[in-house]
Amino acid sequence: MTVPAMRAAVVAIRAGLFDDVTDDVLPHGGQAFGAAVRSRAGQSERSHVPWTRAGVGGRAVLVVAGHAGAGASTIALALAEGLAEGRRVQLVDYSEPARSGLAAAPTIELGTDGAGWRCGRRGRLDVVRLARRTAGGTLPPLPETDADATMVVDPGWSTTGALLDSPRSLVGCALVVVTRVTIPAVRQTEHVLAAVGGDAAVAAVGPARWPRLVEASCGTRLREARSKGQLVPVPLDRRLQTAGLTGDRLPKPVAAAGRALAALVVPAAPPRHRRPAAPTGRAGATR
Repeated sequence: MTVPAMRAAVVAIRAGLFDDVTDDVLPHGGQAFGAAVRSRAGQSERSHVPWTRAGVGGRAVLVVAGHAGAGASTIALALAEGLAEGRRVQLVDYSEPARSGLAAAPTIELGTDGAGWRCGRRGRLDVVRLARRTAGGTLPPLPETDADATMVVDPGWSTTGALLDSPRSLVGCALVVVTRVTIPAVRQTEHVLAAVGGDAAVAAVGPARWPRLVEASCGTRLREARSKGQLVPVPLDRRLQTAGLTGDRLPKPVAAAGRALAALVVPAAPPRHRRPAAPTGRAGATR
């Protein structure tokens, strides 16, 4: 599935169109997506809305909030920076500009691309955010990137709600669900884990040692994630709570949690074998 098809999926989700999608609501280049959706029209289940980078060479990782205020933008940035240590990564923020948690995250602003995205750089990481509120849910085409780049997606809370209403749209991508370590948060996150199904990594923002009342409030899916090693604790940081995400480096404990999540969702590729160096004699001359 191509990037235009993935973009078309987001447009359909925001428009609330799952079973009956016509060409006039799709961006240019999304005709294959339209045909795929129409072929499933009339079925009892909602249509499968793909969200993958298959066919492009990379993969997509969605960072989904288990509840409002979970801190998904912080986790998305930490995860993306962890992945960027070994590959090309594009962090895409689908939140409206007024609600973006990544508005001040880039260290270098590259301006808008003319299509509706504001581009920036943060070390090795490409950061792409919506430059303006989209009209009618129509999203601009994503800026070009390397064919093998990994895309980390921060869908924003409003789009997350639409995704959870159509969980089949999450098929084909890696998932990270973010929760706070509180009683209401873990209970709400349990519902999100049930909606997305499958294996998802969990980022738990709060103390590494959970209070007993929080432990008792965990559901079966959250307990399973902890027992399988799919849960990564992320410490609270007072500076981030006050200043938010800026161009400054992430606190070391938060960055370390991002690297741990990166290892879970996108395992490192085996190292390439290098040719042995040619033997050399004295004075560095080749024998």
